[in-house]
Amino acid sequence: MRNRQRQSSREASLSRRAALGMAAAGAAGLTTLPAVSQAAATGARTVDVVIVGAGFAGLTAARQLRAAGRSVVVLEADDRVGGRTKAGTVAGETVDLGGQWVGPAQTRLLALAKEFGVATYPQYDKGQNLIDIAGHRAAYEGETPALDPAAMGEFAEVIGKIETLSAATSMPRPWEGAAAAEQDAQTIESWLLLNAKSPAVRSAIRLLVRAVFSAETSQISLLYFLAYASAGGGFSALIATRGGAQDSLFDGGVWQLAARMAKDLGAAVVLNAKVESIAQDGTGVTVTTNTGAWRGRYGVVTAPPALASRIDYTPALPARRDGLTQRMPLGCVIKTHIAYSRPFWREQGLTGLVLSDRTEFGPWFDHSPRHGTTGSLVGFFDGGPAQRWADQPPEARRDRVLKDIAQYFGDAALSPIDYVEEVWTRTPLHRGGYVSVPGPGVLTAFGPALLEPVGRIHWAGTETAEAWAGYIDGAVRSGERVAEVVGALL
Repeated sequence: MRNRQRQSSREASLSRRAALGMAAAGAAGLTTLPAVSQAAATGARTVDVVIVGAGFAGLTAARQLRAAGRSVVVLEADDRVGGRTKAGTVAGETVDLGGQWVGPAQTRLLALAKEFGVATYPQYDKGQNLIDIAGHRAAYEGETPALDPAAMGEFAEVIGKIETLSAATSMPRPWEGAAAAEQDAQTIESWLLLNAKSPAVRSAIRLLVRAVFSAETSQISLLYFLAYASAGGGFSALIATRGGAQDSLFDGGVWQLAARMAKDLGAAVVLNAKVESIAQDGTGVTVTTNTGAWRGRYGVVTAPPALASRIDYTPALPARRDGLTQRMPLGCVIKTHIAYSRPFWREQGLTGLVLSDRTEFGPWFDHSPRHGTTGSLVGFFDGGPAQRWADQPPEARRDRVLKDIAQYFGDAALSPIDYVEEVWTRTPLHRGGYVSVPGPGVLTAFGPALLEPVGRIHWAGTETAEAWAGYIDGAVRSGERVAEVVGALL
């Protein structure tokens, strides 16, 4: 309850006065920008705001600005909307190949689902979970991983330390904290080696961090980790099923919410429009794509920093923003759905959740259809395993997945009726997921550029969210914020 009250307080902190202040800061430097030639804008279609990216952030910003009477265009390089969410099919069932879960504290995403009449249902958790870490294999119920009994005390102590530190850190400006420099000089791994002696505890934390960030503990700034956990109400909330970030799923998939927002926007959403350049002057921005140009009084870029850096900017981006984009890559993830004729693990009294340091694939969860008799599992190659397997043949990945599952569920796991995967690390227009991950030293040196407008260009996306950064809910919140900021300028 304390975490949720703290989060609610943060949600209220972005007042209209703060929004106007941020807007004024962005506008202040416009007089120093050279004029865009009239020739560059010739033939450009004109709107109030040009938005780059039709994920949840861009679509939310567009809807909010249009509801305020502003004209917008949303330019999307892909042939679909949804960003880091995507629809797929396995055994005739529509599934999410990208983000999929929602927790009870993710109020913005839940409100969107309510608006469009999309129901949620709880993640299946009846029975026992399986854990296999540091040579100790056990079945257990509930949210706390059942490590070797000798390690459980230290595990609770380490989680408690993480929660205490994260409670003192906050998004979206963790670099302003009193301990920021010290924390940003460390990785999660270096902190873990100092604070956990048990091999089981170290292995468990590494697996949990990998599952949340799709990156390794040795690659992530401790400061970012703590702020990210704080933005979601604590690390325990991020890794939990019931009551946590994996609490529920959307009937028909979360991707459909983006599709319905795009339908509302109609012709304002332009697909297959890859942004090549953004030029700005004191009166507006000209955004050029492979299919034409748009002129707006302001621009909003919602792509993650590493992908936003592939756009050619005139004038060039400030050094701090440019430096940030070079140092904040996306995580590495491959998501897989495996369908069976029936959910046979339920017959064994299992939930379907397995956390193991003996497998390359994992964790995985039950994702069986709500109706019918077939069964399905959903799981991941994250971080290091995703790096190792992204360039392997699909048949090899499938074989690895089935063999890993069979270690815990038996030979029945070797005979699926369908299989589908999304290798996000190789997807040309995304190149990873699900969130950008800065290493040590990045936030304290370059972090302010995450939010600082560059002239008439403003930034959004889940990485910039005050709450639930890295999640779909955070993307929605970032779209609301940037729409308020830009709307105050128009």
